[in-house]
Amino acid sequence: MGAIAKLIGISFLVLLLWLGYAGYSISQGVSKLEAKWGPVSEDETSILVSGSFQRPLYLPLSLKEVDVVFMNESVAKLGKLDYSMTSPNFTAEILIFNKKTVDAFLEYLSNGEKGELNITLVPSLFGVLSPKLQFSVPVREKILESIHLSAKSQNIAGLPGVKTPELKDTKVSYNGKEGDKAVFTTTLVLYNPNPYPIPVLRTAYRVWVNGLAVGYGESEKSVVIPEKGTIALPLKTYVNLSTIPKVWEMHVKNGEESTVMAKLYLRIQINLPLLGTQIKEVELKTINETVRTNIMGEINSQLSELNT
Repeated sequence: MGAIAKLIGISFLVLLLWLGYAGYSISQGVSKLEAKWGPVSEDETSILVSGSFQRPLYLPLSLKEVDVVFMNESVAKLGKLDYSMTSPNFTAEILIFNKKTVDAFLEYLSNGEKGELNITLVPSLFGVLSPKLQFSVPVREKILESIHLSAKSQNIAGLPGVKTPELKDTKVSYNGKEGDKAVFTTTLVLYNPNPYPIPVLRTAYRVWVNGLAVGYGESEKSVVIPEKGTIALPLKTYVNLSTIPKVWEMHVKNGEESTVMAKLYLRIQINLPLLGTQIKEVELKTINETVRTNIMGEINSQLSELNT
């Protein structure tokens, strides 16, 4: 959600640029600035903004074109801007294109998590177009580096004294697209607390958000974790791109709240005296939690600092 929140925040610069161009945002002041979610679908996210100048503009000033481009994708625009020359009140709508935002985000990952937001505005005064206003905002947020999961070792039912490997860390890298799926390598750092080697025949995990299957991963080979040793086990991970816009739509409509469930499985082989070879499929980690964001609250907090 963090990347989308950043995009939304940058989009508000478009509105503030217009206020500055009108000459009132700084010299005369703006008050009662407030944002709220508008209609949200799989295709578009609408944000409605309202506010007041300290006095009417008395100018037929408008914006004929606004385009927000990220990684060569047109990801947002100013849908509408309504005000009367004789009234201090105004309303605006920012439209974010969800699917293009996902495409731009993947291109951002391909570019080493470096990119720029390019914003173009074409104002109009008395119906005459003014020169374009253009500026860029660098984006350098390292999103994949912030992903770290861990899980403690636990006893395995039916095998006294045998413990599951400990998940010490995860590392994620982006590998491009295959069809309608984004492909990542998720490397699990596993530690074997047992006094004997543990063959891991298969590793897999599944992720659901609000009941929708979002991603899955599987190991491509079996490995052996040495006794009291640590290995790095890569999993090929697929993210269903077609479900991401729906997940976002549901998240916003649920009041910025989503239920996330994930399960990580290991199929291990144990050779024990008397019992012989035992193959067990164990859950290494299970996540079932509610994720809440406060994107709109943070936006309104920032807008409140602009009120005069």
